[in-house]
Amino acid sequence: MAVGADPGAARRAVFPAAARMWARLRRLPLLPLAVILLTILVAVIADQLVPYDPERINPRYAERPPVPFAGGMWEFPLGTDRLGRDILSRIIMGTRISLGVAACALLLGSLVGTALGIVAGYRGGWIDVIVMRTADAFLAFPGILIALVLAVTIGPSFWVVVAVLALILWARFARLVRSEVISCKNRDFVALARVAGAGGTYIVFHHILPNVINSLVVLCTLQVGWAIIVEASLTFLGAGIPPPTPTWGGMVAEGLNYVETAWWISLLPGLAIMIVVFAYNLFGDWVRDVLDPHLRNI
Repeated sequence: MAVGADPGAARRAVFPAAARMWARLRRLPLLPLAVILLTILVAVIADQLVPYDPERINPRYAERPPVPFAGGMWEFPLGTDRLGRDILSRIIMGTRISLGVAACALLLGSLVGTALGIVAGYRGGWIDVIVMRTADAFLAFPGILIALVLAVTIGPSFWVVVAVLALILWARFARLVRSEVISCKNRDFVALARVAGAGGTYIVFHHILPNVINSLVVLCTLQVGWAIIVEASLTFLGAGIPPPTPTWGGMVAEGLNYVETAWWISLLPGLAIMIVVFAYNLFGDWVRDVLDPHLRNI
């Protein structure tokens, strides 16, 4: 009696790459991805979404609770702070600030760290020693202390926070890229490129850098949540973005002395930080599992 062929096995044999991609997409964390896309959309169109000016003071409606509680108003669904500013509007605008700081810091830190990591890993010698020891020094130095020094000497601002985060992030990128470059430059395809007469610049951009991209993407996704938390922490301590600019960390700090009477002032932006950071961390773990060949199970 003939045994019928399995059509599913035949399709997997014909399209193995498509089958592997589909299996990975099925494990895509849809909820974290939805949160990330929503926050990006909110940050882009924040000006059109805010119902009120987030910096407008209205003492008449100060410390209004959220709608489900007594005294809440539908005009301010998430309540108001002690100056009568709309919490919803400030959280929406704070999304743009937090993601903007994280994006700028990651872009600057990754560019500098990648360039120095490639040079250190490919050239080696005294260049490698100087770059790595400098990176170790920046990683060991407390970032909050750097921010406090810059805030006192220059003044707290958006770009001071970006500079502080970039000063820490470049070292992380440099160490990762250096290790990847050292691993790649000793492989056969790089040796063959040298035998064929390829120069160092050609080898770096056409053979080494493409093999480092996956690790860079993974590190970037995992560092977004960290950057958001550090920005909020610096603003909370007064070394970040100064008021009246609405930031999540600043809102938490403003409501700290009113937790018993107006708990929503600190709680709601704190929940926003927790949800967004958790979503980015989950998505970063998924990206790492997909792009890292050592973690693939399919």
